[in-house]
Amino acid sequence: MTEISNNGKLKPAKIRFDEFELDNGLQIILSNDSYIPSVAINLCYHVGSKDEDENKRGFAHLFEHLMFEGSKNVPQGIYDKLLTFAGGDNNAYTTEDKTNYYVLLPSNQLELGLWLESDRMLQFAITQDSLETQKEVVMEEKRQNIDNRPYGTVSVEFAPKLFKTSGYRWDPIGDMKDIKNATLSDVKNFFERFYIPNNAVLSITGDINKDETLAMIRKYFGGIKRGKDINRKNFNEPPLASETVSVIYDNIHFPGIFIGYRIPGEQTREQYAFDILSEILSSGESSRFYRELVYKKQLVSEIGCYADTKEYAGIFYIFAILMPGVKVDTVQSEIDNIVSEAISGNIKEEEIQKVKNRIEAKSIYRRQLILSKADMLAHFKTFYGDAELINTNLENYLKVTKEDIISSSQKYINPNNRVVLHYLPVQDKK
Repeated sequence: MTEISNNGKLKPAKIRFDEFELDNGLQIILSNDSYIPSVAINLCYHVGSKDEDENKRGFAHLFEHLMFEGSKNVPQGIYDKLLTFAGGDNNAYTTEDKTNYYVLLPSNQLELGLWLESDRMLQFAITQDSLETQKEVVMEEKRQNIDNRPYGTVSVEFAPKLFKTSGYRWDPIGDMKDIKNATLSDVKNFFERFYIPNNAVLSITGDINKDETLAMIRKYFGGIKRGKDINRKNFNEPPLASETVSVIYDNIHFPGIFIGYRIPGEQTREQYAFDILSEILSSGESSRFYRELVYKKQLVSEIGCYADTKEYAGIFYIFAILMPGVKVDTVQSEIDNIVSEAISGNIKEEEIQKVKNRIEAKSIYRRQLILSKADMLAHFKTFYGDAELINTNLENYLKVTKEDIISSSQKYINPNNRVVLHYLPVQDKK
């Protein structure tokens, strides 16, 4: 939805919400949207792979799976059936910084969703059989999505080269030895440490009555005990001292180039500048990468870049899949020249405005969906302590100047602050 601003332009309508906190520390955000008779329940736990112990890598992702295996009052296999019978849907995802669960339901089934989510938080109820089953599921996921997928190991290869001391130095999929060795006691300790009300944000959007919804939340979540305060690990990554270039032979047909620069994380001004730079370089057929390397010189079949900002750090990624017979060094040089030209100041104001228009359109679209609204509200509250950013964050992009892009880029986009992976077909190995 949109509304008219003072200057006569359309602007996103303000999303209204209310915030509460239970005595046990659970933070709550409620936002009414009666456009359709549905509700989105989003539960964000502030725990991701970076919070894991070094010998328990992959526990956050493993737990994402385990939480669907049954709870105190919901036997194994019943969670999904109850939601399906009620006309609902659910899923979850894990990043380096958070584990996020969501449920979509008809609004008259809100209480069912709250009961199911609260029961999963209430107490540890995983059985040995469930643990063994989900270990196999995670290991098979790694085989399918990483080990046996072309270029699938990129994230696993990047992590320890870009980061040296923090939990960002391993991929959220984890280490299969740690997963295999995980005991019921291990995962119970992980649950009791992180799956606690004072480490979570519950956001609900959609066709709700605020007072009735809050009463139901108090009924189902209010009696859950507060957990121990979490002592988070200090993030103290030393700067990258020099460029790292690695050659990786993979079961692929065409060479690929993957470049990662270490950049600042969320809650920094630079994240907005890098988002805009990535769009200028690679978004759409008129972008610099596409125009030069796909259309004009026909050196690559696919190319792109994006800024992946995490809680404490970020990565500016560039990737390219080469055309047959094209040399990696040739494309590497072309990419470096295009990036260098942009960050030296050769950016037109029209390019920046075009990107801002695209970002604004995406922002307006996301705000129409109750699920994405619930996700954003919980994310901004968890990592910024400010859910109001759902209404104001767009301004942070619109205020970015050409000088902001240049200064941020010149500080971080340099060879001594990057890792380069050259993926080559196994048959090319001598």
